[in-house]
Amino acid sequence: MAADIANSLAFFTRVYGPPLFDRYYAAEIPFDYGEAFPGLMYLSVWTFQAVGDSGYEEIFWSHEMAHQWWGIGVEPAGYRDAWLAEGFAEFSGLWYMQLILRDNQKFFKHLDHWRREIQARRNDAPPIGIGWRAEQLNARDYTLTTYHKGAWVLQMLRNLMLNVRTMDEDTFIATMRDFYRRYRGRRASTRDFQKVVEQHLGVDMSWFFDEWVQGTAIPTYVLAWNTEPAQNGHYTLRVRIRQEDAPEHFTMPVPLKIGFADTTLHALARLSVTGSVTETTLDLPAEPKRLEFNPFQSVLAQIKDEPWE
Repeated sequence: MAADIANSLAFFTRVYGPPLFDRYYAAEIPFDYGEAFPGLMYLSVWTFQAVGDSGYEEIFWSHEMAHQWWGIGVEPAGYRDAWLAEGFAEFSGLWYMQLILRDNQKFFKHLDHWRREIQARRNDAPPIGIGWRAEQLNARDYTLTTYHKGAWVLQMLRNLMLNVRTMDEDTFIATMRDFYRRYRGRRASTRDFQKVVEQHLGVDMSWFFDEWVQGTAIPTYVLAWNTEPAQNGHYTLRVRIRQEDAPEHFTMPVPLKIGFADTTLHALARLSVTGSVTETTLDLPAEPKRLEFNPFQSVLAQIKDEPWE
């Protein structure tokens, strides 16, 4: 536990910037939850009893440390912005776990578990922007939306900003660091965060925040594809994506990973999925053998396959 507290402090300082205080303390409490205060973290006694191999404890401990940046370092402007504390801390804990354990599969497993819970409530749960009022409908909806869906929003931004050629995350890290630097010791709103995201991406991101923070849709993407030989040894790949469980105007860039007979090679592209059906054609230097739509848990969505007809 002590190592994870120290390591997460170092990691968050590197990616977000210096926290408000020089000294930090952790205390055991006889309850099944954690809580953070300026320079102090309360940690559940149960996480001291035994450490499993799921990554849960690493997420829990570092979530509370992350509040020194999100919730204390930068305070949400109002209850509608609570995800800037809890969602950011939840993502931070998950991100730390991924790196400290060097285990992408555990990272993706936690995201997928949250996805399935969010998806099960997509017709009933309110948007993230409702904040604590979500509890008025269902006692679990506040955690579901503010914590887990909030963390998913950052995961989607992380992958949206990913350089698919180099796989570096410099833009995402710079965005988070800049947001923290600007509002360190102050209050910030969702709109403030959106402005920082827009400045780093250079485009209007209203559509993204409308869909994922103010909206409730969780899309289902149904993938179909076929391929045929083209000239000069190339192949033509045709891809069709049917979008379900989302409004007609719902738009999202989704990565597509293409595998070949040589398993050391792959191609990665982004497809802009809009409306009920999206079709595209790609020219490839070799015959594709397998497609993975939405790799790296890039978008909060359910993925299905169907035959090309």
